[in-house]
Amino acid sequence: MAKTVKSTVKRQIRRTAKRNPVAVIVLILALAIGLAVGYLACTALTKNDGFSLKGEKSVNFTVGEGGGSVTFAEPGWTLTALGRDAAGKVEVETPLQKTDGGYTVPTDQSGVYRIVYRPTHFLFSKYSLVRTITVNDTEGGDE
Repeated sequence: MAKTVKSTVKRQIRRTAKRNPVAVIVLILALAIGLAVGYLACTALTKNDGFSLKGEKSVNFTVGEGGGSVTFAEPGWTLTALGRDAAGKVEVETPLQKTDGGYTVPTDQSGVYRIVYRPTHFLFSKYSLVRTITVNDTEGGDE
């Protein structure tokens, strides 16, 4: 019988709290303050976040330059997530052959090569950056 009385009292307290306008106002204020604090914390954590390429996004070479191939020195990228360096969480895709510190670009014929940088960090996983390397028939890119 004691359990029945206890549960009845708890039920009455809940009903009263639901109907009490002060309780509703306090609940709404607590929710608004929680949302504001959460927003400010997220903004502060991600303030300096970003993903960008170092160096030029587009590089040009001329057919025959370097005797048939040149080494393009990879300038790298920056990835900052949640205020920390996350540059190690980037996958690089390219048809070019990797060498120490860069890529071998064939210059025996004209062509366009792309180096695609895709972050694996969850904040930037939907983004990618592309560096384009063009081998032109003539100096300056005019064909």
